[in-house]
Amino acid sequence: SYISTFTIPADGSTITAVESLEHDTTNSKHNSLVQVDADTYALAYEGDGQDGFISTFTISADGTTITEVESLEHDAANGRYNSLVQVDSGTYALAYVGEDNDGFISTFDIDSAGNITPIRIQNHVIEGGIENFEHDAAQAMYNSLVQVDSDTYALAYAGADADGFITSFSIASVGSSITEVAGAILEHDDGDGKYNSLVQVDSDTYALAY
Repeated sequence: SYISTFTIPADGSTITAVESLEHDTTNSKHNSLVQVDADTYALAYEGDGQDGFISTFTISADGTTITEVESLEHDAANGRYNSLVQVDSGTYALAYVGEDNDGFISTFDIDSAGNITPIRIQNHVIEGGIENFEHDAAQAMYNSLVQVDSDTYALAYAGADADGFITSFSIASVGSSITEVAGAILEHDDGDGKYNSLVQVDSDTYALAY
């Protein structure tokens, strides 16, 4: 499990490896990396035993220094197909596959120093916070989560029979309230809907590659 840095000039003419950190010696799959502030980053990934982890790192502007700050095991059963997004300046939401391939959303507070405080997670009895939000009890793989506005999020995923679904949620800025928007679930492909990448086109248009 590695994090590596590279220098790439504005014209993209060269790619030069700078530094690499082995942050987990067991396993690291289904990575989702987001920037917290100028030099702090949060990573959601499937670690040892397919468990779900959130780790934070400081990375210098020139990429020469990579330091792990903290690691939290948010799900002790499963943590695959991660999609981590920022909710506000200190709150982050994670869509992922948990136990029995069910679809979950968890939330965390991550400060500028990289300290992680669980808000809603599966492993709340041990790590703190409250239970996370289960949005699909059948299956929710290949997640791609994007912010629509200050408290609304859209999620593309492969649901039952690997069909393609898009649904939306309201997530409060503090991360404690998560609600699936009533009636806002669309089965857009009844054949297959895997390997999703959802992006915003304009204020209310979104494009999905799958």
